[in-house]
Amino acid sequence: MVRVRVRTGGADAVRCAKLMMAVLACLCLAPLFAHAENTLDKIRRTNTMVIAFPAGHFPFAEADGDGKAIGYSIEICQRIADAVRREARLPQLQLKFLQVDTDGRFEAISSGSADIECGSTTSNASRRSRFDFTIPHFYTTTRMMVRKDSGIRSWLDMRGKRVVTLRGSSILPYVKARDASGVLDMRWVEATRDADAVAMVVDGRVDAYADDDVLLYSYRTEIKNPEALEIVGEALSVDPYAMMMRKDDRAFKALVDREMVRMISDGDINGMYNRWFMQPAGGRKKALDLPMGYVLRDSFRFPSDKIAN
Repeated sequence: MVRVRVRTGGADAVRCAKLMMAVLACLCLAPLFAHAENTLDKIRRTNTMVIAFPAGHFPFAEADGDGKAIGYSIEICQRIADAVRREARLPQLQLKFLQVDTDGRFEAISSGSADIECGSTTSNASRRSRFDFTIPHFYTTTRMMVRKDSGIRSWLDMRGKRVVTLRGSSILPYVKARDASGVLDMRWVEATRDADAVAMVVDGRVDAYADDDVLLYSYRTEIKNPEALEIVGEALSVDPYAMMMRKDDRAFKALVDREMVRMISDGDINGMYNRWFMQPAGGRKKALDLPMGYVLRDSFRFPSDKIAN
């Protein structure tokens, strides 16, 4: 308890009252400062780095048969953890993987439950107002998955048809903008899981599933008859995937970006890309056969987290 003795009378009483108010203000602010722990301090205190990841987002991140996190994004984040271990001088640093869903990934970072999210999250202006992102490790575009016998080849073929999107997906504004005039009169359906959206297309409950094309190619490999589906439609956007971190944690972001630049400059990231996109990999041991696109290849020439959209 803080006791302040106040004399009765004039200037002394005023000064003492001001002192008491200042002391009380400091006491009230103390809990706030106590919670202002940055990511590197938290990692040092716990000797643990927590990586959030989405399961089933091959080749970026998935849980293998033993529940272990694997994938292109996971491999990049393991290198980032090595950099933290090296620069923070934590030789015994432990890694913990936290599986998250579409909505939970944002809560995991904002609450501090995870230090970095490693998967297939798009870095756009809206999200960058709430979170920080690394230098992009992939670029995708919005297209749609349809049944091969549907006759759908372009967005113009979607007039009056049903299209499913994932709840919270960043691609919805692009798809709706394609139908901004309402001429196509597309009917919107929302799914909470990508597996449900794919099943809707397979079963004919919807005509198309709109999402990032690289994920659509991946989801197609998971079904019994992948040849029954195809990815079609003009590209509606070019979007960067990047690792998500807490906002304005400059020391941690600087460390992460340094390691991203190192991986890109040394060519390490090219080897990771080939392992996960061009060769049989992951739990299904299937290759996407998806060569590195020119946008990603050109971005690696001058790596930067400065994104236009």
